[in-house]
Amino acid sequence: MAAGKELLESYIPKRVHAGDYPVVTDSGTVAEGEIITELTPVTLDTNGKIKAVTADTITSVYGLAAEDAIAGQEIVLYLTGQFFGESINVPSGSSVSDFKEPFRKLGIFLVNTDNAVTINSSGDTQPTE
Repeated sequence: MAAGKELLESYIPKRVHAGDYPVVTDSGTVAEGEIITELTPVTLDTNGKIKAVTADTITSVYGLAAEDAIAGQEIVLYLTGQFFGESINVPSGSSVSDFKEPFRKLGIFLVNTDNAVTINSSGDTQPTE
């Protein structure tokens, strides 16, 4: 195996992006005491640092974490895009539907996976399961 190459046993792609709406990203620093997981809605604290949204701060959502990060680390955020609702990590006491309106104001659109379709290799569309 060539240096710097890694053998992948298997790869299962994530179904995150639900369309071709333009994706804009930015970055920020994770606030002290925070652990952010990929695809978690985030907000800004009073110092402009990134924090995970809670059920009480949904209306102040700032973006969607594009990766995992811990306190003090830089994190990439999605500021716009179209995402499958089932891929979003929402805080306890809330549901994905609670984020549809606050995200729309940012240019982040959540797709109801019940209406999503899969395009197979022959180009035919089929409802997703």
